[in-house]
Amino acid sequence: MALIVDKTRYHVISTAERGYGLFNVLLLMAAIPAGWTTVFDTSTTAFIMPSAECELDLSLFRKGLLAASTYAGMICIAVVWGFIADHIGRKYLLLFGLMSDTLCNVFGSAAQSYYVYLSFKFTSGIIVGGPFAILMTYIAEFHGERHRSRVLMWTGSLFALGNVAVPALSRAVLPRTWSFSLLNNSLIFDAWRIFLLICALPPFLGFVAMWSFPESPKFLMTKGRSEEALKVFRRMYSMNTGKPEDDYPVKILRIENVAKLQTPLEPANRSSRDGPRRSFYRMKFLFPTPYIFPLFTINVIIFASMTGMHVMKSWLPQLIVILNNFDPKESDDSPIVPTICEKLNVQAIEAFGAQAALALGNTTETCIPMIVSTTVYTNATIIAASAVTGSLLVGAIVNKVGKKSILLVSLVSGGSCYLGLSFSPSTTIFLVLCSAIIALTGISTNAITSMIIEVVPTSLRATAVSVTLMTGRFGALTGNLLFPILLNVSCDAPFYYIGGFLTLCFVLGIFLSKYSGKLP
Repeated sequence: MALIVDKTRYHVISTAERGYGLFNVLLLMAAIPAGWTTVFDTSTTAFIMPSAECELDLSLFRKGLLAASTYAGMICIAVVWGFIADHIGRKYLLLFGLMSDTLCNVFGSAAQSYYVYLSFKFTSGIIVGGPFAILMTYIAEFHGERHRSRVLMWTGSLFALGNVAVPALSRAVLPRTWSFSLLNNSLIFDAWRIFLLICALPPFLGFVAMWSFPESPKFLMTKGRSEEALKVFRRMYSMNTGKPEDDYPVKILRIENVAKLQTPLEPANRSSRDGPRRSFYRMKFLFPTPYIFPLFTINVIIFASMTGMHVMKSWLPQLIVILNNFDPKESDDSPIVPTICEKLNVQAIEAFGAQAALALGNTTETCIPMIVSTTVYTNATIIAASAVTGSLLVGAIVNKVGKKSILLVSLVSGGSCYLGLSFSPSTTIFLVLCSAIIALTGISTNAITSMIIEVVPTSLRATAVSVTLMTGRFGALTGNLLFPILLNVSCDAPFYYIGGFLTLCFVLGIFLSKYSGKLP
């Protein structure tokens, strides 16, 4: 498709670039709750597990499966969502996802069994794995090159604040004794269920806010809907300048079909039903040399980075609860202060024994929930805020230091922090290391994702990003499943596994270089 306006292709584009104002600011504000939805869906489970362990019969492995379920949903159908967005539009897919996720959260809060709640979390993963992946695209398509990079930077920063909002909200709600009942007391909502209900607000508010915004003008133009696209441009112009829509200088959008040259990356005679096939067709061009080693390295690194980040985010509240419930009398009256790992070993056996019996159907055992102090949520909020602040500071210096240097430092530092967890002499040092781990693995994830543009050519970048993010989510999935298994074997095992993996990625990252060739 070629855009021609008054015989000048660039006239609309330059006009759009100068138009930045109220419309763009309101779009950014409306996108915040929509962007927070993904953060809430992947984080809330970590904070309800200590409170819901008896009611949902949560064994240690069940908690890992619950933490991994959202990522499993994301992986299942991610490829299909992109094809759907290119055919039905960004806005309506986003609205569908927001409302569907709202319903999943509401119904999930009323789940009376573990498997029902697990199914709702898996469904949420399917929803957020697609529609919300195109949210950044939707925002970008309302901005010209002059403002796009800055807007996307601010958007990412505002979305990152959702990582602070979740523990802050849990601090405000979960320690309360709130309760109400429905259906003649057959359904009782205590604090953790009320927390899940409140967590349905971001997708609902996002749905309400995004409803009033138009479809992406770029999408409309690619579909030949020039009149609708022109109306969007006029509306943006009026809101940004305060002038009537009729004053918009562009009067006609004429979109003409032009001959498109066939490239090696596009199958001939493609149709609208060939979308998924084309996606897989493109993938095969990622794997011949010279792409194979850099892509292998990138995927291994993002697998390890997202494993390290999401395992820590998912299990940190539970680990803090275990540490807070540690009884010094259980350390064999040794004069030596027990390490974190010794506390976890002693307490984990007793804390999860009754839960495991319940999970196996032994109803003679009584599940006694651990005491959840408000300091658990306070510490989690401080850690999240520190991690977000660190990421923002690194973003400010990345152009001066370089992505590869930041990547290598964050990998080796994150690996060292993981290896040091089992030797932490106090809970305070443990929390400091956890804060550093979340920040460093988040930085390495962002760095390696941005480095894709330096190791693959432009025509393959979108496909490379999709494959890489899929690998990262698989890392989060497997990490959450393996963590409780390894923790039952030995407290050191999960920390050594992830720490050693990150250190190995540091070595691989040294050999990562820019791609400078051309398509074969």
